[in-house]
Amino acid sequence: MTAYQNFWDSEIQTLLQQLDAPQSLEDNIVDTLNNSRRTGIFPNQIINALRIGLSIKEGNQNMAFVASMQSGKSGTVYFLCNYVLPALGFIHNYESILFVTSMRDTDLYDQNCRVLHQEFYDISTGEMNASKIKVMKMSDFFNHPNPHKVVNDFDVQLIIRDEDQYGCGEESSFQIAFFSELRRRIPDIRLLAVSATPYDILDAQYSGDADIDVVVGVRPPEYYGITEMLADGLIEDLPEGFRPLQSQGSGEDVIYSLHPTVVSYVEYLNTFENGLGVIRESNTNRALELRRLLRNDYKRQCSVIVIGSDSACDFGINEGLKEVKDLINRRGQRVILIVVQALTAGKDLGILKEKIRFGIEPRDRQLANGAQGITGRFCGYHNNRSIRLMASLSLLQHYAQFEQDWEIFADDTWRNELFNNNVRGLSTHTKFQRHQVEGVFTPITSIEEISYDILITEEGRNALGFIDDEAYERLLDYFNSVFYNVSTKGTRFKQKGVTVRIASSYNNNSNRVYRNWDCSLDSDFGSIFFKKNQYEYGLLISNYPVDDERNTLGFTGIKIICSGEREWRNQLTNVENSSMYVNTDAA
Repeated sequence: MTAYQNFWDSEIQTLLQQLDAPQSLEDNIVDTLNNSRRTGIFPNQIINALRIGLSIKEGNQNMAFVASMQSGKSGTVYFLCNYVLPALGFIHNYESILFVTSMRDTDLYDQNCRVLHQEFYDISTGEMNASKIKVMKMSDFFNHPNPHKVVNDFDVQLIIRDEDQYGCGEESSFQIAFFSELRRRIPDIRLLAVSATPYDILDAQYSGDADIDVVVGVRPPEYYGITEMLADGLIEDLPEGFRPLQSQGSGEDVIYSLHPTVVSYVEYLNTFENGLGVIRESNTNRALELRRLLRNDYKRQCSVIVIGSDSACDFGINEGLKEVKDLINRRGQRVILIVVQALTAGKDLGILKEKIRFGIEPRDRQLANGAQGITGRFCGYHNNRSIRLMASLSLLQHYAQFEQDWEIFADDTWRNELFNNNVRGLSTHTKFQRHQVEGVFTPITSIEEISYDILITEEGRNALGFIDDEAYERLLDYFNSVFYNVSTKGTRFKQKGVTVRIASSYNNNSNRVYRNWDCSLDSDFGSIFFKKNQYEYGLLISNYPVDDERNTLGFTGIKIICSGEREWRNQLTNVENSSMYVNTDAA
């Protein structure tokens, strides 16, 4: 077995123990994984579902599930709702879970219905069962005739909000329906926000406006995302002032031409027998002019199609994608697809990803849509490494850092770099601003450093008198190679009053243990551990051996940090969050 297979098995067993799960759940996990080609559920999704289940069991009311784009979030939700939560006794017969699609895309709604409404097989009873999930459009949730009736009609125990960054401003229908209406009538109803870029809810957690438990999705080794594309050198930076369609003159005298990079990319597409190239344009008129020029120059070599919501486009978004798939997969053509404000979160190109030759994404002013757009649609599980992409290199590099370590979005340096590169916000409702806001500060009362050699002695055990023997043995296990040589992000210490950071949970470029190691009594305990809840102790754990190249500190051991009483201080923030999560009813 590979190291990752060992990790999957070990992590699943650990989570089952922490959940005190019945044997029936373990039996269903084994059956599901043994039939992954049929079920479409894989180890990373099982682990994700168990982690969310643990968060629910621990009593968290607001949760955010952060997972990479096109990595299998739907499968996670399906297994969570139909297997994990019923096994834990959270969902009973005739109770349900409401899955609200935040985007108004009908095709995405139909796709979610196909996946999440499927019946599921329970090996412990040998029966097929109806799915516990009810998929509903946001508009229907808001007008049915009211959200409270929806919850009562379907006996809803949990609401899952897909693609959380969409439509979550202060005046959004979900804010009115959920936080203003449902939480008033049913204060204990739970919310799970699901997205690769849930910056609104994460910022609310960081600022203290809402109490959020963040569950990190596992990133399997076969997943190919923006981080991997950058590492493979597939992404070319946008030229200064780039627009696919260039123009000279004005008014009736304007002359249009193709940007040289567009010409280069199209010629690259034409070296293949078939395939797809995607270009985003800002409006329909420019898209149609771009189509005209491309058809004039390449009409015998490839088809050119414009999709968008305007009737002047060749197709609507969903019909256009179906046409493109037919032209490429069934008729073996080369296709240039020009999208007008389309092809964003939720669109899965499926097997067409193997035939993508290039993509041009000009959007570079907002992190969420710049990453979730064309580049994000190319992410997933495929073997295509012949893709050429042109996009904002700086924006995607910062997204990749977030993808590897979601907490970095609250890092001042990271935010300032984005702002200085003209990225004006994380999402529609979290925009960068330079002003002072009031915030929580947790002072540090003492700091103690203990090397591993001391840690394993009686002296070391006595210094950790605030944890029990089981937690102490678990801490020592973190220093074993079986632990630190696999992905350990999301590992929970499970000791009341204690929070930890483990070096092996972070990548080498942004290791938050080593970055915070030199903290002092003047530092903010909450910033070091990214915890706004009150903890008495925090442990920074450098678990790599001293001679391991990943140990940039040159020290193996722990740092015990004791916190004082929280207090309010005026501190600088770079985000203005106008989302619903800053509403006082959300906390």
